[in-house]
Amino acid sequence: AHKRIHTGERPFECEICGAKFNDRSNLKAHKIRHTGENPFECKLCDAKYMYRSSLRAHKMTHTGEMPFECSFCKTKFRNKSSLPTHIRIHTGEKPFECQFCEAKFSNRSNFIAHKRIHSAEKPFECDVCKVKFKTKPYLKSHMRIHSGEKLFECKLCESKFYVKSALTDHIQTHNGEKSFECELCDIKFSNQSNLLEHKTFCTEEKLFECVFCKAKFKFKSALIGHIRIHTEEKPFECNFCKVKFRHQSTLLTHKRIHTGEKPFECKLCGTKFGDRSNLLEHK
Repeated sequence: AHKRIHTGERPFECEICGAKFNDRSNLKAHKIRHTGENPFECKLCDAKYMYRSSLRAHKMTHTGEMPFECSFCKTKFRNKSSLPTHIRIHTGEKPFECQFCEAKFSNRSNFIAHKRIHSAEKPFECDVCKVKFKTKPYLKSHMRIHSGEKLFECKLCESKFYVKSALTDHIQTHNGEKSFECELCDIKFSNQSNLLEHKTFCTEEKLFECVFCKAKFKFKSALIGHIRIHTEEKPFECNFCKVKFRHQSTLLTHKRIHTGEKPFECKLCGTKFGDRSNLLEHK
């Protein structure tokens, strides 16, 4: 069996997926993945694991033992595999490189999550509404909409939000930051409702002409936004599901699907909406 390490011979094949191994015991351990069996049980809490090494690491949660220490900062870990990943924080090593865009990562999990940006793969599904996500953290954030859990609280007014990005957007209303820009005249506002109200009265004189279809616009920024229809450029990307948009205002409205934020409230019945147009339709 040892010689096979040098020869590369792998005579033991899994009949389910075709994976090959140089040792029968490795094949046996692998086949547990297909059966879902968890034969290694903790005698202290009845937790069960697929591998003996996983059980060994789990037991340390009861004993408090952390035998693997970083030589740079003395941080300790229960699992030996966690130490090399941590050490890369100090060395700056990024061994995992994306073959599509050459982005580099220090740990495999971030690398795998990044690669899904380039593919349509969304392996993490919400068991409540069946919406799918590219990464587990995005799914975790989404699940708070169903649970009602709002972890992020504004220290100025105690408003609470499902995700940190929604809190960041909200704080802008306190600090005077104006990130909502009118594509017609470049005036900026601290929230979208004020922007939408402004656009109702924004003048329609048109000075800038589209070279593709001859449509005319008052301001250059509006023309730039329009041209993206022809070029299919969508520079504003949702950090939750990676859907892209031509305009920042459209992105901000879309993100409320993930955050659950509903800033537009009907004064007659109290019903709230994530989009002003839905409120107007409701009225």
